[in-house]
Amino acid sequence: MNKQEISFLVVILATFGGFAFLIYHSLMQVTPAMPQEAIAGSKIWQKYGCMECHAVLSSGGYSARDLTKIMSLRTEKELLEFFAQPPPLLPHRRRMHVSLTKKEAANMIAYLRFVNNIDTRSWPPLPIVDGRSSKRSSTREN
Repeated sequence: MNKQEISFLVVILATFGGFAFLIYHSLMQVTPAMPQEAIAGSKIWQKYGCMECHAVLSSGGYSARDLTKIMSLRTEKELLEFFAQPPPLLPHRRRMHVSLTKKEAANMIAYLRFVNNIDTRSWPPLPIVDGRSSKRSSTREN
């Protein structure tokens, strides 16, 4: 290798290393550590198979609403009531959501709050209703 090739290789490696550092540094700033209650809530999410119907961050089922931003649409009290006495699932009217204990419900809410605070850059997209995009702030569906 001559001097010019070595210089080129050093510049390429330095550029790659710089970009890798910047990416790592930016990810460490935007991704906060998950609290223990939220970790416990994610385990409950998995234990009861919530992802079979629901999605979080677009990962999971699509037969029910994406719950990524549910804490922006519902109050903690509403969710605690829902988890304590879940209504029948539509359209079945026989199958029910799983009832959670108070501790499980608190952990699930901690998980949903953590997910809600992730900057998703407006993902998931708003549903299209009658050819128009619905307003996120006024959507109050289950």
